[in-house]
Amino acid sequence: NLFDQRPIQRFWFLEIIARIPYFSYVSMLHLYESFGWWRGPELRKVHNAEEWNELHHLLIMEALGGNAQWSDRFLGYHVAFAYYWFLLGVYLCSPRIAYQFMELLEAHAVDTYSTFVKENRERLSQLPPPAVARSYYTEGDLYYFDDFQVDRKPGSRRPACDSLLDVFENIAIDEGEHVKTMRACQDYAVLGKVVVSPHAVNSDTSSATSDEERRALWKQWAEEVNQLGGAAGPRVSFGAESSEEWPLK
Repeated sequence: NLFDQRPIQRFWFLEIIARIPYFSYVSMLHLYESFGWWRGPELRKVHNAEEWNELHHLLIMEALGGNAQWSDRFLGYHVAFAYYWFLLGVYLCSPRIAYQFMELLEAHAVDTYSTFVKENRERLSQLPPPAVARSYYTEGDLYYFDDFQVDRKPGSRRPACDSLLDVFENIAIDEGEHVKTMRACQDYAVLGKVVVSPHAVNSDTSSATSDEERRALWKQWAEEVNQLGGAAGPRVSFGAESSEEWPLK
């Protein structure tokens, strides 16, 4: 095995690969939007937050020396490059399969990190966390940290980060949250159940105005603007911003 007795290097390789699907998904969503096929800004937002999470996992592994060897970096970067283009093709043919593929990868990551924690709990509890881990999990703006966890309310998860044990337990939980999000994205692709940021789900809902009522108000405003502008004036149109159906199954 390439990474026998080298768990940190293995984790670094896993994380350099784990970021790539979110790059691919966002690229394809931009393509759909550019061609006017479909628009999913909330989905892009969630994928950006997922990539931000995986980036910090990668930075943590780099802080622990996971990318010290040239051969590991060479292999990781080239596999990531090929994986990106492979997933573009998969997503173009079937977003559901692309999300299912990532679910399997994230589930593997959960098992890998959980096993490592179980086998090294005592030693990890004696080691301090890298500064980047403490910063990501406990300090500053945690908006993106909340945003990829679609099944949790913002602010409901604030993990400790006092030791390296906390760091690896947090990463394992993060990967489990990615699995849930990938399953939700598959439901989106098949059933049309929209995946949105937890901040959007838990935003102020005190207004009783329905989507249909808001839509009617916008159309009324557009008609008023068009009447004021006259036949030669600017025209305002409010067609559907996005299809309720997934473009490809």
